Amino acid sequence: MSRRNIQHNLQSFKIEEEHRKEEQDKNPGTLFIFNGIGRKYFGRAEYLYDPKDRIERFKTTIFVVLFWLPLIPTGTFLVERKRALLSGNIKVLQRFPLNWEQVMKVWIVAGIIVLALIWAIRSLPRILLR
Repeated sequence: MSRRNIQHNLQSFKIEEEHRKEEQDKNPGTLFIFNGIGRKYFGRAEYLYDPKDRIERFKTTIFVVLFWLPLIPTGTFLVERKRALLSGNIKVLQRFPLNWEQVMKVWIVAGIIVLALIWAIRSLPRILLR
């Protein structure tokens, strides 16, 4: 094999590897929840809606979920989806560093929901036994 051919193969390998890394960065992994455990996206920052095509575009953060509560953020992504009733199919356009403002908002809302549930469960016997 000639030196020029090796350099050409090496250059094409580098380009191919860069494309593979770009595609891998866009891949958020499988989003699922089974019995309250899994991975799910929360939040809609920088929301845009195109009424003509019915396309929504927003930044969202994917969390590891336990008992339906977002615990560990794994990435922030720019996503796009067709607006429809119960539409869960999202297309990832770009990956970003974690959006800590969005993470904190999601955690605060989850905390408020947990506190409200605890309060409701503790107050229920008092309300029913009156």
